[in-house]
Amino acid sequence: MRYIPTNHLKKNMVLGQDIYDATGMMLLSTHTILSEENISYLAFLGVKGVYIDDACSKTIEIKTLVRPEIENTAVQAVHDMFTSALGEQLDVSEEERRIQRIVEETVKDVLKNEQVMCNLIELKTYDGYTYFHSVHVGILAGIIAAKMHLGEDEIHDVIMAGFLHDMGKIFIDADLINAPRRLTEDERVSMMEHPRRGYEFLTHRFHFPSRVNRAVLEHHEWYNGMGYPEHKRENQLLNLARILKAADVYDAMTSKRPYHQPYLPSEVMEYIMGRSGMEFDPRVVEVMARELCIYPVGCEIELSNGKRAIVKENHKGYVLRPTIQLLDTENLIDLRADREARNLTIVKLMM
Repeated sequence: MRYIPTNHLKKNMVLGQDIYDATGMMLLSTHTILSEENISYLAFLGVKGVYIDDACSKTIEIKTLVRPEIENTAVQAVHDMFTSALGEQLDVSEEERRIQRIVEETVKDVLKNEQVMCNLIELKTYDGYTYFHSVHVGILAGIIAAKMHLGEDEIHDVIMAGFLHDMGKIFIDADLINAPRRLTEDERVSMMEHPRRGYEFLTHRFHFPSRVNRAVLEHHEWYNGMGYPEHKRENQLLNLARILKAADVYDAMTSKRPYHQPYLPSEVMEYIMGRSGMEFDPRVVEVMARELCIYPVGCEIELSNGKRAIVKENHKGYVLRPTIQLLDTENLIDLRADREARNLTIVKLMM
């Protein structure tokens, strides 16, 4: 399989993955032969790209850190919890049990794949962004926690906090959340209250562990104390909140939003590394820089010699030098170990 940006899709390409909306409804199934209407539909939904199957990428395996069915179930659960939270129909105990079961399955997958590098390309639609984002933040936070060798209970709680971190946004006007403009000062102040409002709602309505609720409260705090809502810093911050902060920023910046196009993974990691010790905990940044694939497997890249290739494998400690497969000859080049490739560099990621 290989990843193709939606604006580069062509008629008769074969879809390599199922695509769901936030309610769990399948939009397009694996092996669908794409029509012009399918491609227009994906663009309308705001999907930035999809995996396709073709002859030149048949040997490229995309390893998922969490089973797709678990991720899809998590998105459904977060969607249902968010959309019913303000109504009387919310069965608090059942929602807690449902989220708990999904988190436990997610923890199993994260721990089982702890040695695998993070190859993160996630599908989101405009309408379901909040729910997809919440689940992806939880998964990424859990992976970072596992790579930091935290205990299973902490991994469980940071995944749970990720799923719930934006719960406070149910109290904010949706037009404000998605406003494609700079917010007024009053609007900005209102938006900055969502961590506290989420914390209060979760504390009063549910029985989640206290550090889950506290991580939700602190997920917009900065390591140097310049964040919100309480301007905590360094060791005043819960360790899980520092992880959650970095995972939230990474997923938000690599996502397509009404007010910005997605940044490349390499650009986001440059941002995060540049703000280590200021916005982000240096220990979290070090783990992300070592473990996240800035050239995800299956993505097309352009080399300094003008040739195009697909990323086939990443190497821990050498994230800038993956093994690639040339598109024209299908030959493999290990940019890390091949002496003849030392002068080759990746100059563009097609995403």
